[in-house]
Amino acid sequence: MIVSLSVSEPQVPNIELASMDFKVLNITQNGLSAKWDMSIRISYNLPGHFICLQGDLQASLLYKNVTLATSSSQKYYDLRYNIPQILKVSAVVSEEDIIGGLIGKYFIKDVKERKEIQFGTQFFLTDCRQDTTGVMSYACDEATLRFEPGSDMKATVFGNHPTCTNF
Repeated sequence: MIVSLSVSEPQVPNIELASMDFKVLNITQNGLSAKWDMSIRISYNLPGHFICLQGDLQASLLYKNVTLATSSSQKYYDLRYNIPQILKVSAVVSEEDIIGGLIGKYFIKDVKERKEIQFGTQFFLTDCRQDTTGVMSYACDEATLRFEPGSDMKATVFGNHPTCTNF
């Protein structure tokens, strides 16, 4: 009789997008500049088990599955075991000619007419699992950001906070 024992890998915990702000700095017929700030809530069982207690965080902002911006790699320090924690990342969106294309038309319509916009997010954290090197990659459900009343310049997450899943 042959007995097979399989050791399954522990399930990688999801992460929650705790907050996201998008502030339009300048928008013209053929260009856009904006600042984007995001906070992620990592669960208690990620630090030390999956991600390093010190490492790097990088994030990308997507609109209609097109990457608008990728942050520079930002260091984080002193995460603690078994405690949920918040990590923050920021980036500046500065795209020429994006507004002139089809994506730009949708973007303007969302801002001017709908007063809300949906963004996808991906982010990458330093992987500390045994026998791995590199990064853990996450993709988040789309976040709906609603512009403040009377403003086409500043939007904040509205509704449920998206879940981010390891891929």
